[in-house]
Amino acid sequence: MDTTQKSYRFCIEPDAPIATLEAALQVVRRLDIELRGLRTTATPGGMEVRMHLAAQEEDILTLCRMRLHNLIGILPIREMPVLVVSRTDAGAMPDVAAGRRRFAPG
Repeated sequence: MDTTQKSYRFCIEPDAPIATLEAALQVVRRLDIELRGLRTTATPGGMEVRMHLAAQEEDILTLCRMRLHNLIGILPIREMPVLVVSRTDAGAMPDVAAGRRRFAPG
């Protein structure tokens, strides 16, 4: 079965970044969403987080974003564009295919 994938980027306030990140991961776990990637970066304003998520339905990912938005300490959440490679690029040489990749509308 196909899955819907989305990538979210947000910042966590510097007061208690680890506790806030744990709360965000609990939201993902409780909704039974697959965490396909997680990257954190320390910034002067706190912690930047990038999550790559997958679920059976897009509505579940929308609900996840709304619940993350309600957590204390999480600043505005942005949906990141997903890199899409067309089927015609699959047979092309890797360096040529890389030049033809486009960002999907978000």
